[in-house]
Amino acid sequence: MQGRSPFRASQAVTPSLRSYSIRERIGLAHLIWTTVIAVYALIVLGGAVRATGASLACPDWPLCGGSILPPLEKLVLIEYAHRLLAAVVGLLVLLCAVFSLWRYRHRPIVVLGAGLAVPLVLAQAAIGREAVLQEMPASLRAAHLGMALLTLGALIVAGVSLWPGAGTPVRGLTGWAMFMAGAVLALNLVGSFVSNLGAGLAYGDWPLFEGKLIPGSHHLAQLHYAHRLLAAVVGLGMVALVWQARRAGMAAWVLSIGALVLYIGQVMMGAANVWLRLETPVRIAHLAFAGAVWGVLVLLVALGLGWLGRRLEVGSVSGVSARP
Repeated sequence: MQGRSPFRASQAVTPSLRSYSIRERIGLAHLIWTTVIAVYALIVLGGAVRATGASLACPDWPLCGGSILPPLEKLVLIEYAHRLLAAVVGLLVLLCAVFSLWRYRHRPIVVLGAGLAVPLVLAQAAIGREAVLQEMPASLRAAHLGMALLTLGALIVAGVSLWPGAGTPVRGLTGWAMFMAGAVLALNLVGSFVSNLGAGLAYGDWPLFEGKLIPGSHHLAQLHYAHRLLAAVVGLGMVALVWQARRAGMAAWVLSIGALVLYIGQVMMGAANVWLRLETPVRIAHLAFAGAVWGVLVLLVALGLGWLGRRLEVGSVSGVSARP
């Protein structure tokens, strides 16, 4: 009696995994991308909370003024809406992690991205609580924003890893996109300090600094100057990214151009903050553009890193097929 060929065993296992992947991909992809949208909306709503001065409208946590139902006041309702959306986001993130681990273990990058979002969103909630109890220090506000952006990034990586076309790295592009994503994250955190320390109008003009090219001596003026200088460096990096992406295929090129266009919008909203003396809608739009730029850059990184998930998946299938 002839034994079963390992090659035939591999052929028998691989289609079942492939059909399993196709069967589960749509449901999990919808859940993850719905959560991505919810996290982005939470970031923008958080910007509205900050820009309208509603951060301490509910001075306690998790209640609001000692009550589950808040008073019907504008600032209170803005802050309370932010908390409610945060609760929804937390539930969605947990569902993504459980579903990916339970039904999608053969896609390690999906499990890693969705799973990493859980501690990140928990840290975001804990920092938000401490920020309220400590009356919103700038450091905690910046950390709160950072956790939100990292949560968004982890979920985007998980979502992109479900795409059949992800995973064609181009020499030099993925690394540069990772560097630019890190630079944009740093820029957003510095911008948070500029906003929360009251340095947004340290200079009354743009792009100059009170008609000069050198910063003032006050520490807030120097912080604002550092933010603009970093923004200029990031802008040059975004142009370089578009130049490199032209050889990386249509998807990477379009994404890099989209990131550059969004970044130009972010810069113009920053300029409008100075010109219009921190008008509330402009401040919100500035953060919305910043979050979008970060998201597109992480999307570009995830497309390039998809090869790692494919190799891990292939290794997992090979390990199964080697069994008798």
